[in-house]
Amino acid sequence: MASPESYQHSSRSGQCHFLEIDEDELDTSSLHARIVQSPTREILLHQHTRSLSPSNIDVNAETLLLDLGRLAPSMVKEFIPRTNLENTFPFRLINDVNLQGEEDSYIAMSYCRKNLTQETRRRVVTPIGDLPFGWQKEVEQFPLPTSAPLFGAVIRERRIGEGLWFDQVCIDQEDEAERPAIIGAVDTIYKNARAVVVALDDIIVTPDEEQFLRYYTEQYSYCELPGDQQPNAGQNPPFMQQYGLFRAFLERIISSEFFERAWCTHEMKMGRNHVFLVSCYTQCEDEIHTVIRFTGDFLTHMLVLGRELVTLPPASTSRIRSLLNFFQHQVPSDAIASPTPSTPQSIIPNTTSFVPMVSEIFCMKAGGNPRFPEYLRRLDANRDKTSIALNASGLPLALAPPNPFSRPNIEDECLRTLLLVGIAARDPVSLCTTGTPLQLHDGSVSWLCRPGPLDGNAARPSLPRFHTQTGQIVQATDGRAEYAQLNLIFLDLPHRTQPSASFPTHVVQARVFIDHCVQYQIPGSGLWGFSQAPAHSRTPALRNIFIQTLACVFDCGSQWLSEVSSSIQAQIDPHAIDMLLNPHLLLQNYILLPEGRAALSQLVHFVSTLIASGIPWASGASERTHGPLIISAPTSSSSSSAYSPPPGGSGSSGGKAIIFAPFEHSKTLLIAIPEAVKSTEFAALARGWILTSMNAYTGSSKASVSWTLQSKGVVFGNVSFGSAVQACGDAELRNHRVYGPSGR
Repeated sequence: MASPESYQHSSRSGQCHFLEIDEDELDTSSLHARIVQSPTREILLHQHTRSLSPSNIDVNAETLLLDLGRLAPSMVKEFIPRTNLENTFPFRLINDVNLQGEEDSYIAMSYCRKNLTQETRRRVVTPIGDLPFGWQKEVEQFPLPTSAPLFGAVIRERRIGEGLWFDQVCIDQEDEAERPAIIGAVDTIYKNARAVVVALDDIIVTPDEEQFLRYYTEQYSYCELPGDQQPNAGQNPPFMQQYGLFRAFLERIISSEFFERAWCTHEMKMGRNHVFLVSCYTQCEDEIHTVIRFTGDFLTHMLVLGRELVTLPPASTSRIRSLLNFFQHQVPSDAIASPTPSTPQSIIPNTTSFVPMVSEIFCMKAGGNPRFPEYLRRLDANRDKTSIALNASGLPLALAPPNPFSRPNIEDECLRTLLLVGIAARDPVSLCTTGTPLQLHDGSVSWLCRPGPLDGNAARPSLPRFHTQTGQIVQATDGRAEYAQLNLIFLDLPHRTQPSASFPTHVVQARVFIDHCVQYQIPGSGLWGFSQAPAHSRTPALRNIFIQTLACVFDCGSQWLSEVSSSIQAQIDPHAIDMLLNPHLLLQNYILLPEGRAALSQLVHFVSTLIASGIPWASGASERTHGPLIISAPTSSSSSSAYSPPPGGSGSSGGKAIIFAPFEHSKTLLIAIPEAVKSTEFAALARGWILTSMNAYTGSSKASVSWTLQSKGVVFGNVSFGSAVQACGDAELRNHRVYGPSGR
């Protein structure tokens, strides 16, 4: 570490320091909330914009509503263009009563409410006799959203003349129309604030942690490392393992309920710059209170060090990963690390995928309107989550006020709403979710499936939108259940038309491979852990699915293995592939060599990745219900029809693929890919739809053919398979109707 004298202007200076707050000095009578008028309102609220749409392309509200009307006409009435709200909601700021002029900036506070009963601001007239000459004075009183010391620290965060926004005072809680209007445009408030101040009011820092942090920040502030490198990272043992008090402080921070609340995390993520406030323990109520103030950069530093710990509980590890993913993608980094004023900067578009974001939001907590009875409050909380998801997505729509014909806001209905909006916006992941089918309010089962965190990848840039001409999808109902009407590309099933004569040999070979890998304790990842637990109840089924999957890999061949392992980031060395798939390989000798163990470890990791990524676990599927199935790209005759298999041949010239399908329907299932997601850009999605026919005779001449969607899965195909699927022209001319698994 460098000495303080050497680095007086370190970029880390001010990222964490300690405020001394005298509770008695907090006087809110000098503050009041007022509505900001034009043109100041427009200047403050339109400095920064971001696009979070599934393709990072601005989507016009009118166009999106038209597309939604074609997809699901009854849904259009549930939405309004978000600009209608952004331009009209009452924008209030808290400031000094004696402020002259207008605000040129403001900060927004984010906090977690401690109780459901919500106090509101009010005006109080002083009693006669309190002032001389019988004068009376009217003052505005509003409840403190947090403890007095923390709110005092929030007030201190303002610059001269700067406004403050927080919902409890700046939204008229008595106005039933104002609250939903602001909810629909709340991102506008937080993303245009100079800083989002996060008050963590449910945790208290211990004296030992405070003392350690004082010492640590003194050294950290003058570290000579470049700004893009984290001090104390990469040590062995990890730095936080060496200093338990630092680890305890981080765990205390991330244990705050703030990070479990949907509204709180949304407000935080909308911010450009962040300040976090947390109180320290005090023995006496009347003494000076210490509040620790740290920025998003310092939190990122702690998260980087915390990520190195291997002994954290899974929940803490997951939260660290989620927060770190957000803060490391923030551009720019917190510009208010230094107490000197800085010019706000615009941020780049966020690339968070729509479906994983929806899944994350609905896993969080929301309270709903505290004035409602419990049941209605839960429904209102679901509606809030829907608003948050729309808000965070960047799509130009907001929820319209509820009408008598609106569906009840049960969770699955809200997810249905968001998925349909996603499909209307041509988000490919919305078509490829793998959770359980949505259970709708009327008892029917939708063809849509619940979104999950594994649908798409929240950490990678969003996929492009599917093309308009391939995405002609219509949702309708037959009076008993709703269905999707869309074009499908049916894949070939070689085992039905021309079974592989060598497959039984491949099964025997795969069994020998797996048993040797278990016996010699070849290291692997993920589900391969069963090899270390022979007595576990899942071990027989896992062993079987590893054998079956490896047999399919052997059947697909070395070129397929090379291309697919590369595409799923589980690449196997080309020389190792040649050795592993050599029919004359003496496995019992090869496994004794270091290069042999390394090659087998790569193979086991690849098979484990196929199984973990291929089975739709979120739907309740498991190694007991699903197994691998070899499929091939459609030939010219089969690409346009589900009923006319190609005359001879397996279609292998068009490439091969593996999908995990349910055993229950193995004799009747067909595999299809929606034409909307036939492009190779969508190969990583669960675009393989496992269908069973609802028609007694599949060769029926009826104009429409109905299918039951039994499952979805990733199709692991090689390059020629992907190219052949993408090259398919018009799909089956009949109207393909796809229902949920309950049937019509």
